[in-house]
Amino acid sequence: MSENVYRGWATLIDHGFEIVVHADLATRDPGQSATWGGHLQADRDEDFELMAKVRDGQLRLPDGAEADFTAVTNQVGTGGLEIAGGAAAPF
Repeated sequence: MSENVYRGWATLIDHGFEIVVHADLATRDPGQSATWGGHLQADRDEDFELMAKVRDGQLRLPDGAEADFTAVTNQVGTGGLEIAGGAAAPF
């Protein structure tokens, strides 16, 4: 199995707002329902409340690549979010 990994800064886009996050993402086994996913962590404490409201959105990487995602687990109050994408990974 080949795995691609991205660890670095990204921008979460949801309902007209943007949140700078640190992303820890990887592609997954094609036999799974999502082709990629991982963990997003808000960079600033003041964004924790916004992160708690995210259900789905877009993720933009520094090179401009974007992909839609769905929240799998929202770690309310921590600024953390587990996500999964069902289309091609942006990395």
